[in-house]
Formats: sequence, C-alpha cells, structure tokens
Amino acid sequence: MRFILAVVVSLLTNLSYADQWYKVDEATWLISPSAHARYIQVNQAVIHGQHCAAIINAHGDFAQLEQMINSVKNKLTVPVCYLFSTSAEQQQIQGMALLQRAFPSAKWYANDKVVKGFTQYQQGLIAKLSMLAQSLSISKQRANKLSDTEQNQWQAHLEIAQQRLSDWRTLQLTPPIAIKQSLSLDLGDYPLTLTASSAYSQGDMFIFSQTNGALFAGNTVDELPYVTHHQLAPWLACLQTFNQDNTIKWLLPAHGKPYKRVALARPITFIQALLNNVPATEFINKVTALYKIDEATQTRMAHYYQLAQRRLATTTESDPNAVL
Repeated sequence: MRFILAVVVSLLTNLSYADQWYKVDEATWLISPSAHARYIQVNQAVIHGQHCAAIINAHGDFAQLEQMINSVKNKLTVPVCYLFSTSAEQQQIQGMALLQRAFPSAKWYANDKVVKGFTQYQQGLIAKLSMLAQSLSISKQRANKLSDTEQNQWQAHLEIAQQRLSDWRTLQLTPPIAIKQSLSLDLGDYPLTLTASSAYSQGDMFIFSQTNGALFAGNTVDELPYVTHHQLAPWLACLQTFNQDNTIKWLLPAHGKPYKRVALARPITFIQALLNNVPATEFINKVTALYKIDEATQTRMAHYYQLAQRRLATTTESDPNAVL
C-alpha cells in the first residue's frame, strides 16, 4: 500500500529524482533524466544566443518539468523565444503545455503532423490529468487506512499533490507553428536550422546547430530504436543522410548519452536488419561481434528487436501491400 502511495505521489510532487544538467559549451546545456527514468523521460536541451534561448523537447513528467523550468529561469539571462519538439509522440507534446505557460512569448515549432492531429493531443492531456485525479483519489482513500503516524507522514505530500494537480488542470495546450520542410532561426549570433521529416514518429523535426555541429534529433537517433510503425524505409534514409553529413559532429538522442556521428551505425544496422527480415538471434550475434555491448544491453536490444518484428508482422498481416 505504501508503495502505491509513493508511486502516485511521486508523479505529482518532487519526490522523484532530479534531472542532471551538463554544460557542453557556453551556449548549450543538455538535460538528462535520472537513471530510474532514462527510458521514460526524454533528453532535453537549452541553447542560448545573445538575444534569446530555445528549449528542445518536453516529456510527460509534469513535476519534473516544473523543476526544469525553474532551473531554466535561474540559469538564463536572456528570454526563451523558441520551443522545439523533435517528435509527434503524445507525452512529449502534452508536456509543452507547461513550457507554453512558463514562457508565454515563446514560439513553439513542431512537425506539420502535430498541428494536423492537434485535437488528439488536447484530448490526451485532459485524459492524462483525469487519470491522475482518479489515482490521487484512490491514494487518499488508502492513506486513510494507514496508522495515524503513517497518515501524518503522507498528509503533506498528498496536499501538495492535490494543489499541483488542481493547477495542472488549468493548463491550455495551444497548437505549434507547423514545419513542413526547413527553416532557419537565430538566437542572436547563434543560427539554428529546423528540418521536418518522417522517421521515428512520422512527425519528426530536427534542430541543427551550425556553431557546434550538434544535431538534436530525439527518438529518431536513439541508438536502440523503438519501432512503433512499419514505415521504416524513410527512417533508415534519414539516418543514412545524417551519417553522410560531415557538418554533423555529434547527436543528442531522446534516450541515452550524446554520441559522435560514427555511432549512427548502430541504429542503421538495427533498422536495416528489420527491413531484411534478419532473425533476432542472428542480429544480436552480429551486433555483439561488431560492438562492445554488455549483457544488459544485449537483453534490451533483443527485446526491442523482437517487439519490432512482432509489430511489423502484425502490420503485414493486416495489410499485405504495406510498404516497409
């Protein structure tokens, strides 16, 4: 019972672990989730020029996002003028509601697909907060069954959770500016290029910094791809284009550490194997021989690969003419 209380309250208060901030250079901070959330929350970044700053990505942990927002306000000496979403994933878009409220003058850019399907994100936000409200109500009922001492220990956390949830239910998620191809922006002697594409979420956007050669590409460039659809050829083409672009020095994925362009070989190998129907065991043996991969990573890679195979098989059965 206490574990259930802790889980619910951690979603609504600051009981969770803090994000980690890493300063890459004078203009760039990377924000990574704590170890326990590294496969749930996505990496974020803050880039600032002489005139203003940009925040890349949001996620579904609203309590953690509020901490991040407070840190941004404390660290920056220029206003936030841009918000960027690297994918059309539901939680990443919903989290932008907090950033929009915190930085009301900032312009939010995302792939055109996000704008076209925006009603589903607004409905999803309402559903998410309703679910949290139900969970909190159940937690309060269970807390009443604890001893007086235990109730006193949890009461303050539950009150904070209720206050925070009431605040979140006033959030408004408004549509971003749609990106269909490419767009150049400037933070003040710090140019950025936005490019729309169809890869991980079929509604992706990449941010390239000409100054330090960084490509912020989110889930699309995760070293261990999480496949949710069958349109893999455009995804592979996107990765191969990045791999051939000498202006890209390093990449920030949604999950895991930033890496140099040469490491794109890993997600490329993963997607190619799926397209070529390589058996899971053969694929894992090949990758293990090519790269130094520990046992835990092998296990997770096998799971992701087999999951992708099942999803692709299901898609092919339902639509024999589906093009991979």
